[in-house]
Amino acid sequence: MSRSRASGPPASGNRRETHSPDAALTTIFSVVHFGRFMTISNTSAHDPVADRFRMGEWTVCQSRNVIERDGAETRLEPRVMDVLVYLARRAPDPVTKQELAEAVWGVQFISDDALTVTLSALRKALCDNAREPRYIETISRRGYRVIAPVVAVASSDAGAPRPMEPQSPSRFPRGAVLASGAIVLFGVVSIRMLSGGQHSPHATSAEAHEAYVKGRYFLDQRSIHGWRQGLEQFRRAVALDPKDPASFAGLADAYSTMSDFGVASPAELRPKAMEAANRALALDAKSPEAHEARGRAAFLFDWDFAGAERHLKEAIAENPDYMPAHQTMAWVQSARGRFPEAIAAARTALQLDPVNTARYVELAWVLGLAGQYQQALRQTDRALEVDPRSLTTYLMKGWILERAAYPDSAFSVYMSGWRVAGVPSDVIRSTQISYRAHGLAGFYRNWLAHGSSGGPLSDTFRAQLYARIGDRDHAMQALERAYQKREGALAWINVEPTFESLRAEPSFRRLAARVIRQ
Repeated sequence: MSRSRASGPPASGNRRETHSPDAALTTIFSVVHFGRFMTISNTSAHDPVADRFRMGEWTVCQSRNVIERDGAETRLEPRVMDVLVYLARRAPDPVTKQELAEAVWGVQFISDDALTVTLSALRKALCDNAREPRYIETISRRGYRVIAPVVAVASSDAGAPRPMEPQSPSRFPRGAVLASGAIVLFGVVSIRMLSGGQHSPHATSAEAHEAYVKGRYFLDQRSIHGWRQGLEQFRRAVALDPKDPASFAGLADAYSTMSDFGVASPAELRPKAMEAANRALALDAKSPEAHEARGRAAFLFDWDFAGAERHLKEAIAENPDYMPAHQTMAWVQSARGRFPEAIAAARTALQLDPVNTARYVELAWVLGLAGQYQQALRQTDRALEVDPRSLTTYLMKGWILERAAYPDSAFSVYMSGWRVAGVPSDVIRSTQISYRAHGLAGFYRNWLAHGSSGGPLSDTFRAQLYARIGDRDHAMQALERAYQKREGALAWINVEPTFESLRAEPSFRRLAARVIRQ
């Protein structure tokens, strides 16, 4: 199971879903066969009452996700900043793990691993020591507290500092609960993804920014309905502020994603995606969001590896902490078979967003493509520690076990994922019977026979299924159709493990060469 997948709506790991037998099959393939994700962290807007405050020797600037000391700045991942601000607001009182989880992650409980990773990143930035803390103290069996003095600073830095009021910080307004309560959309959240790098982002209105944030959120819901909602929000953001390059970049990403997942044809959506990305670049030639969107579109629509890499490098140069640029770079390099570079890019994306399960899963996928199965499995296990109910993680782990030649273990993990997702027990039992009789080949044949009713099926993925059951003729016919449609998933044709059985075919080699020459 490689990156390319069924084009139907994949199930979100953030909510429980019920499935028909065909929809259940759609879930297995639509998520796992496309190992990359567009999940964006739910980061938060700054507190207008106290944007800047001092904590010990450090000056904290919420709106820029920056801490300063002795004239030197250190950028924080937005969620790390959220934790810092919340703890500072409550200082010197302790904050329980549950309270921190509700305030920052929008859930009642979160694994110790997620908290440990976040607090470790915060302590590292503050040059603090958990054993001899000067800023963040761990209270056994209770939680954490700030022990350094905390005072607010006026935006002009004029006047004497004043103690911060111990109120519920406006950085964490309670927003609409989405995805069955697993994710909270906080008021107007800052989705610019660590935009405090070399590039200064366009200052847009709160209303336009909120529309942009909602667009990014819905774009990540992994469903046709979610993508259409995301597209609507990006259009609204552009209408509210037609000079914001990030909103046009979001619009381009929406078109690229919808094409990539088969919502509409590349022929229909490519002109729209390119127009939006080029408009973003025209508004700001240095916008990291614009360059990332242009690179993503060039890669998925045109299989333009060199052009995509050029734009992604520009995005990273302008803002080294812009996670989506590293994310997309991992896709491009993996499709080119440059696995060390792809793994490095995926690791960087994980470092920038260390409490998001999607980052672990993406790294696992790239490691799996590189044949590093044990390391890949370690990443899926880490993801399950962060979120033990992540369907996507179970499916990726199953794919890795399948690639490592452990079909029984793979199938068992697939079924565990289905149970987490709420797949009916009778569907699971019938699938288990089919597996015992015919193995994974029977599973794939069942999908080819019935999968179309679970959603649109890309020809690239159909070719993978045919290859799995040894039907080379139909596999090649499907690949030719995918080439004519310019399906984005075909970019991985030269590294997709499923196609190993086809690589000796002259027709396959000619088609793969055509993709590379683009």
